Amino acid sequence: MSSSEAVSSRSESPASEYQYNYTYVAPLAMAQSVPSSDQPTLVWWGQTVVQILHIAVNRLHWMHEQAQREQGGSAPATPALHVDLSHVGVGQLDLGHLKKLPPPGTLGGKLFGDLSEFGEAARLAEQSAILARKAFNRELGSLFDVLKLVIDAVIAKPTGRPSSMQDFFNLFTTLPLPAAAQSYEEDSTFAWMRVAGFNPLVLRKARVLEDTLGVSDETLSAVLGGGDTVQGALAEGRLYLADYKALARVINGNFPDGPKYCFAPKALFGLPRGSGPRQLRPLGIRCGQDPKAYPLYTPADGEAWQQAKTVVSVADMSHHEVISHLAHTHLLVEPFVVATHRNLPDTHPVSLLLRPHFEGTLYINNAAQEKLIAPGGDVDMLLGGTIQANRVVAVESLLKDPDFDFNQGMLPRALAQRDVNDPDLEYPYREDALLLWSAIENWVRAYVGIYYKSDSAVTEDAALQAWGAELVAENGGRVKGFGEDGVAGKLTTVEYLVQAVTMLLFTGSAQHAAVNFAQAGIMTFVPLSPGAAYRAAPVSVDDAALNPALDQYPPMDMTAQQLDFLYLLGSVYHTRLGDYPPLWFKSLHVDEHLFAFKEALKRIGETIEQRNKTRLFAYPYFIPSNIPQSINI
Repeated sequence: MSSSEAVSSRSESPASEYQYNYTYVAPLAMAQSVPSSDQPTLVWWGQTVVQILHIAVNRLHWMHEQAQREQGGSAPATPALHVDLSHVGVGQLDLGHLKKLPPPGTLGGKLFGDLSEFGEAARLAEQSAILARKAFNRELGSLFDVLKLVIDAVIAKPTGRPSSMQDFFNLFTTLPLPAAAQSYEEDSTFAWMRVAGFNPLVLRKARVLEDTLGVSDETLSAVLGGGDTVQGALAEGRLYLADYKALARVINGNFPDGPKYCFAPKALFGLPRGSGPRQLRPLGIRCGQDPKAYPLYTPADGEAWQQAKTVVSVADMSHHEVISHLAHTHLLVEPFVVATHRNLPDTHPVSLLLRPHFEGTLYINNAAQEKLIAPGGDVDMLLGGTIQANRVVAVESLLKDPDFDFNQGMLPRALAQRDVNDPDLEYPYREDALLLWSAIENWVRAYVGIYYKSDSAVTEDAALQAWGAELVAENGGRVKGFGEDGVAGKLTTVEYLVQAVTMLLFTGSAQHAAVNFAQAGIMTFVPLSPGAAYRAAPVSVDDAALNPALDQYPPMDMTAQQLDFLYLLGSVYHTRLGDYPPLWFKSLHVDEHLFAFKEALKRIGETIEQRNKTRLFAYPYFIPSNIPQSINI
């Protein structure tokens, strides 16, 4: 059968349960439904349920501490840590015993075995297992439905506007406060977020004078050191721009209690003169794309500068959730999952390598399109733009962005395109990501080399060619930029196959880990990453002085929802990069290379741990033990 025939005869495929849908996030290709084999495992549900219970405990402690703040001595001395789930057949949970259970990542199947080892917590373990089984049996909806079920049972929630910045800190009672929270106002923290934050993917080198936003020599010299000039720093490649132009057409939202604001700012950063890796320093911010409508603010502008930094943080969160996270990991990988099942037999070497890196992806993506990015969902509530506008941004970032497609997304090319490879720039994301890319590439190259000894072996593999053709077909995966030699969907060399598979493994494991787990590690603290602004950008220094920065931040109910929602997404670590199922490959030749891959990952972890000792804040997201095999949360 030819490649074109393979594409057009989908209904005859033995994997007929994998069909495309083009309306869920139109016009992108997604799976029509989630086959039973792609539903979450019981162990995954066990881990997820326990994290949800940790979120409930944090909320219950907040309730107790808030009562003490409001009522003083008349409040109870100890919190009541009970959640009643009798209405779903689970009973009343005593969450006071939750800390006696092992961490969710190590709990695993223990939750469904002999529970006597948990002692006083055995009853809670049993109830957690019941809740997990009900979710596994699809009685309770998605993980987001289960989170809502438990949090609604807590009843009380924060309301009203924040009265002080302390209100944001008070929400963290038992859940960890992000390390950067204590210095959220510092310029050094603001700059660090561009290179080691939740979205270290926007920064690029400033190339022309227009990129410098009109920052003066006086400002630059005051920040970077005496005698430095804009022209000199530009010529020496020491200026960097974070431009959120992708959000320029986002329409401001008002759900559930607006008006809310999203922005498309530009922020300029610079490196001081010197030798060796150096930290960025912020130089100037425009809160929008039009210089006539948005004045330049610099570090000398006091309150206006602080508010301008918040504008950038709002944009960074929207860009992160909609583009870097949703579009460039979840939605990018989805059509590859479908096409692999439809075109490559389970015994095909490429299928065998890819499938563990697809575990759970169809489920979590389906839950996202049904719940998170649906009208009235969490993204609609938390982000500043309308959900319709944000969905358009996600789609356009995959289909219309001239600077991004499958091939351009490969890490070495993406870094070169943004011109951020200067070793003088301290850039933890880049430094650690390249270690992972290299290790994955070496593993893939060794694996592929066992089965494909020449380029002709690639071109003569009918199943592989059908796979590539379907991935780019209009009635297939609609993947932009996949293929080589200018021919969409064509695989002609072993080298391109290695690079394409490396891209898939890296995106589904390391890249997703970087953008996903920072949600719990950074984004739960709203002043570091507000989902929306609740006041327009300052129009002048005087305007900022008359309007307190606190008014920019979300109300407390949305703040608490962001904490709960992002902590859940950023705390479920299921599977680990390099840990394939036992006897998965059934080849001593493969096992030899797999052992080398695992050893490389171990060394990378040690290297990153050492690097983190001297960084402004640790960047843990590329430590291999923190990286799942796939996008499963």
